[in-house]
Amino acid sequence: MATDGWATRGHLLDVGGAVLRERGVDFSLREVARRAGVSPAAVYRHFANRDALLAALTRIGSQALWMRLLGAASAKTPRARLVAATRAYLTFGVERPADYRASFMTPGAATDEAALHLLADRVRECMGAGVLVRGDSDGVARALWAHAHGLVSLRICGQLRAEGFEELFDRSVDRFLGTFEVNSVHNVKGRRSRSRPRRGRSPRSSPALADRRSRHCDRRCGRSARA
Repeated sequence: MATDGWATRGHLLDVGGAVLRERGVDFSLREVARRAGVSPAAVYRHFANRDALLAALTRIGSQALWMRLLGAASAKTPRARLVAATRAYLTFGVERPADYRASFMTPGAATDEAALHLLADRVRECMGAGVLVRGDSDGVARALWAHAHGLVSLRICGQLRAEGFEELFDRSVDRFLGTFEVNSVHNVKGRRSRSRPRRGRSPRSSPALADRRSRHCDRRCGRSARA
């Protein structure tokens, strides 16, 4: 591709990104062409259709998410690194909601498996360090991924208020992780920690129980947010 071709493509991506942030995924290539000051034919030389342009914009947004995920590695402990990686989705969604919608809330959007594998790596690290109960690390990571996405998606859709949302997110994720911790320790401010399971009982860490606790937590947190 000639230099001017790359320049045109870059310009179209810049304009397309601006349109995406303003209107969401409901835009046309003709609108992008008009705002870019080029003919529709010029756009089609670079992108076969709107979905092709949206996919390119989504890849750019994914790079921003990846920077946040990689930054989580600087946290000091395995658990802190896992929490920071989960929180990367929060900051990405709050700071770049249009990119988040395109990446995760658009019908047919592909799952970023590489990012999910990175989260699974953090879960395996916690299991290896004795922080989380050893088990299905991929399953725990996917459940945590879905939990975080659910909260952020509800915030972007306006179902959860902006005020106090980050605190709600942190509490909810902390309680969710507590379900899988070796000693069921909950580091929730204002609540008494439980450092050991009840005598004669094994740590409560089954996926079914974790799912019930998560839904109960979300309902309680939701009522707090609406109060």
